[in-house]
Amino acid sequence: MNSENEVTQNLYSALQELGTTESEANLYVTSLALGPSSIVALAEHLNMPRPNVYKVIAGLEKYGFAKFSERKRHARTFVVEPPTVVLQKLREKREAVARLDQTLVGAMPDLLAMYHQGETPTRVKVFDGKEQWLKLFFQTLEEAKGTMSFFGSADAFIGMISWEVENEWIKERMKKNIHINVLLTPGNDAFTLNTNDAQEMRTTRLFKGTPMVTGFMLYANKVILWQPKAPLAMLIEDEYIVQMLNSIFASLWAGAKEE
Repeated sequence: MNSENEVTQNLYSALQELGTTESEANLYVTSLALGPSSIVALAEHLNMPRPNVYKVIAGLEKYGFAKFSERKRHARTFVVEPPTVVLQKLREKREAVARLDQTLVGAMPDLLAMYHQGETPTRVKVFDGKEQWLKLFFQTLEEAKGTMSFFGSADAFIGMISWEVENEWIKERMKKNIHINVLLTPGNDAFTLNTNDAQEMRTTRLFKGTPMVTGFMLYANKVILWQPKAPLAMLIEDEYIVQMLNSIFASLWAGAKEE
């Protein structure tokens, strides 16, 4: 069971997350312990002038956390709403934030399309290590718009991240209704992916050129160069480099066959 101090601190944190000031939170907690009280009694407990108490009360009333009794004005007492009201408003706020998050994620491709990248300096960022690699890998799904493209070795890529992670990423991609075109060097994992194309919103073609372990992924006006042996990934945000690699991919894609 939580101590009284922990309970009080949790209540303070909830009130401040909802936007109350320190004075408003103090008044709420004090009044909760005192029960219905006069302004004089509250002013004494809070060591605050009565006019200031009225101002703080007005702030709590704005949030729906306080009210005066229905008695005549000269005999009215102040009382706060029960903590269940605080909990309900906290849940409503978090639900609203969650809805906003989902809306923003859905709008991210369009927002990125509005970003005039060519008018800003090229940005290059290096991700070193498996943990950063995986974070970047899943981040692509938050930003992708339309169809993604991947060129390289599926065997080297999946060999580094594991099939468990690859299947999790595929499920997330399908939830977001994102198709991917993959141009792969031949290998066991490449053939496995190809077998499940129809069920996994993917089109696979095989590249019969020189075998490689590296690859690149094109999405949302960006390109990631993958080097799984390190592992290392380089994110490049430059419209001209992306245009060049898109052109290279399109040429190689047209010359490859669906197997």
